[in-house]
Amino acid sequence: MSCDQLSNRPRANYMQRQTDITTNMRTILVDWLVEVADEYHLQRETLFLAVNFVDRFLSVMAVQRSKLQLVGTASMFIAAYVCCLFLNILMLLASFPGCN
Repeated sequence: MSCDQLSNRPRANYMQRQTDITTNMRTILVDWLVEVADEYHLQRETLFLAVNFVDRFLSVMAVQRSKLQLVGTASMFIAAYVCCLFLNILMLLASFPGCN
């Protein structure tokens, strides 16, 4: 792994930082994100990226119970945008002559 990948990973004990939410609540949030990804036929990478964003955010910020679903929703929107943008860049690069 590169230094960037190591520095951007969620901390191993990040749930200890949380005072208002539990690991069970995080599990329910991830289950809900899976349902959303399935309902909207999102790519698996989008779901994985969204869960990674949630974990990374929870490792640096204490979140109120009432805001946890908002964190999940925002993470899913950002992940979908990033994956869509990445896919468009790949399609654009593939359209250049000599890239067949």
